[in-house]
Amino acid sequence: MDKLEYNCELLKATRESKKITAHSIAVDICLAERQIKSIEENSLQYFPSQSIKYIALKKYIAALGLKNKDVILNFYETDPIPILLKKK
Repeated sequence: MDKLEYNCELLKATRESKKITAHSIAVDICLAERQIKSIEENSLQYFPSQSIKYIALKKYIAALGLKNKDVILNFYETDPIPILLKKK
């Protein structure tokens, strides 16, 4: 996986604007609160690999009602699935 670049400030700001605690969203998407904070701080801490963090990040984005492409800066380079599913 290439370097994962995403807008961590947007995630935290969106969560806070919706008045959702890090703990409650963590419970909703089966993550630890420390993992949510790690994502919001753009840290790999509390994740065994970049790939697992990427999966957690996508779950977090969906839970906030955001779109992957709006948060993950290099989404189409990082995740080949949207390109593979794109109609020709």
